[in-house]
Amino acid sequence: MLERVVRVVRCQGTRMAAVAVTTGAVCVIGPASAAAAADARTVVNCKDNPAALRTAIAGAGAGETLGVKGTCIGPFTIARNLTVVGLKDAVLDGNYASSAVAVTGAVRVHLTHLTIAHGTGTVVNGQVFGGGILNNAGGTVALTDSTVRNNAAQFGGGIANLAVGGGTVTVTRSRVRNNMASISAGGIFVGQNSTLALSDSTVQDNHAQFGGGILNDAGGRVTLSGSAVRSNSATANGGGISNLQGSTLTLIDSRVERNTTGDGPGSGGGILNLGTVASAQSTVRDNNPDNCAPAGSVGGCTG
Repeated sequence: MLERVVRVVRCQGTRMAAVAVTTGAVCVIGPASAAAAADARTVVNCKDNPAALRTAIAGAGAGETLGVKGTCIGPFTIARNLTVVGLKDAVLDGNYASSAVAVTGAVRVHLTHLTIAHGTGTVVNGQVFGGGILNNAGGTVALTDSTVRNNAAQFGGGIANLAVGGGTVTVTRSRVRNNMASISAGGIFVGQNSTLALSDSTVQDNHAQFGGGILNDAGGRVTLSGSAVRSNSATANGGGISNLQGSTLTLIDSRVERNTTGDGPGSGGGILNLGTVASAQSTVRDNNPDNCAPAGSVGGCTG
């Protein structure tokens, strides 16, 4: 069910009128109504029709904002500039069919106030990436005030940011938790030459064989600011973060704690670093069997 909502519009001359616009009603907005037009958005009511968001995305104009109610059943593919805003407890459910949200092309997508769950990833070059969110082919994805949980893939159980075109993902005031990858990056996979920035966010309780919380592939750039990577696990190495050769990890006022690996000392319970790490006012502690590996590869991190 779709509803067009315009809070304030200018319908005649210079007089302002508050208008409630329901389905089928039209008010012509003149040039003086730019602010009112920008405040317009389509409300997608998945409580009445769980498939409504797929229809709305297919018909949305570039740059449009979709407000979502209820649990929307996907999976969802976004191939144009778009903002999706959750109204109250909105859920984007991948229905265990593919990536819950797949962003394709060099577009800008903002996902806010949403729970993204039950995705199983998308096949790219014969491998499965991005259970919850897949950013493919150079897109820019912003995730704000949201949760990515209970998703799975081979690479990037929660989020996968691939290299084609130099993709960028920003995660702000959000949680990536309880996701799983059968190979690498239970929480977030950062592909070659792509960028991830986490601010005031948490990557927690994710699991993979390599890089339980985050895996930063060669040439990737990851920045954590005021964020935590905690209680993740890896069967082999990089319980919290795996920072591979040629990649860059920056920690600012952040914590990597209580992560574990199964390969014994030297496997990087907190951080496995084969690239470059810069740390400011951050802590790596209480990880098992060690905090950082190889020994001395992360400044200020011991044991």
